[in-house]
Amino acid sequence: MSKRLTAAILVGAFTVSSAALAQGMSFEAVDSNQDGFVTFEEITAAVPTMSEDLFKAADANQDSMLDPDEFATVQP
Repeated sequence: MSKRLTAAILVGAFTVSSAALAQGMSFEAVDSNQDGFVTFEEITAAVPTMSEDLFKAADANQDSMLDPDEFATVQP
């Protein structure tokens, strides 16, 4: 995915997900099984409005999990 498209997706979806994440949801709180990664299921349990497109855009290495750096891209 191009950097421009990724940026556009993140900006477009930012308003949907950022409100919930801005309420103090840390990586550790969202990582419910404490394995050091956040799956789409974990993040949508914490932020039901999180879109799969935003999750995939944040998942830079496309391993279907967000590491702390990737998770930070969906934070305000």
